Amino acid sequence: MIVIGMRVKVLKFDDLGNVIGKINDKVCFIEKGLPNEELEIEIIKDKKDYSKAVIKNIVKKNSNRIEPICKYYDKCSGCNLEHASLKLEQEFKINKAIDYFEISPKYYETIDYNYRNKVSLHVKEGNVGYYKEKTHDLIEINYCHLLSNKINLVIELFNKYKDKKFNGEILIRENSKETMVSIIGEYQFLDILKESSIITNLISNGKVIKGNDYFIESINEYKFKVNYNSFFQVNRLGLEKIISILKDFLKDKNLNTILDLYSGTSVLGIIMHEYAKKVISIEENKYATEDAKLNIKLNKIDNLEVINKKVEDCIDNFQDIDLVLVDPARRGLDIKSINYLNKLKSKYLIYISCEMISLKRDLAFLRETYEIKELYLVNMFPRTNKVETICILERID
Repeated sequence: MIVIGMRVKVLKFDDLGNVIGKINDKVCFIEKGLPNEELEIEIIKDKKDYSKAVIKNIVKKNSNRIEPICKYYDKCSGCNLEHASLKLEQEFKINKAIDYFEISPKYYETIDYNYRNKVSLHVKEGNVGYYKEKTHDLIEINYCHLLSNKINLVIELFNKYKDKKFNGEILIRENSKETMVSIIGEYQFLDILKESSIITNLISNGKVIKGNDYFIESINEYKFKVNYNSFFQVNRLGLEKIISILKDFLKDKNLNTILDLYSGTSVLGIIMHEYAKKVISIEENKYATEDAKLNIKLNKIDNLEVINKKVEDCIDNFQDIDLVLVDPARRGLDIKSINYLNKLKSKYLIYISCEMISLKRDLAFLRETYEIKELYLVNMFPRTNKVETICILERID
């Protein structure tokens, strides 16, 4: 470690995609640095055990450093790895998985930009954008490279017809045929949005103004109703890859019952119904559950049951389950559900997570019952420090 004044040589990434250096034997976390760089820094937070810093000058660059294409990159933390090449981003995510799980994952890319089919935006006095990380300070935007081109056209529309009295939220989601916009707050140009050819479905404060409050998404040979406020994966290519991984694993299994937890609109439950005599999906969001029930009818499925409850409130009602699939929110599993999974001892457990740290924590409690057989990373969130992890476990007999 070389430190000359406030100059530091960086060793490695931390878990969030920042980098780590040391100043006088104290760990220093540096935003937007890369491993093996020599940096001039400014300390912005100095604690007893660590400090945080920003880069003032790059003395020696990593050869994988690239110029960010986003003009908001220095202000917005939404795509915090855009200064790194895709090669280095991949190395970061793979090495993190190896460090956490002691197994080398299979890694799958999607596309690096314009992949998100959904976004939630904040509006202050007509200005549309994202909140700066851990604040309510608005970063006004007119284009986001992570969002699909259709969503960016909607943002352009709000910027063109700016209502300076509008304070609220905008949710935009799209598929190949439709673009759905939900507004929370009073926006004076609703008639213009209604007439726009860009927007097919418009909802204002929960009231449908144009089209419907949902659209139908097609994935492989299946159709899914997606309500404007229900969960659906934001990266279609990534979802298709996850489905491919599941189907490949299940194709030679002879399963009676699959338990699908935190199931959303039952996309994965519907995919898995081909490979078991019965699938039971559990989801607490009532809108997602209603969509799931319609999805069962849309796809003419007769071996999938949907339950609208919190997982932890009903998980101990089941027994003789061959496979459990869990796809929880970022916070991971609650302790009751973990204890039940250990007690249930299904032959297979598939854990899908967008937050590797909570997956690592939960697997530590499950390791006495299950062992990891396969680990996959699907880059659902390129240019960020997030990655979708699919962990396939088998019971230890």
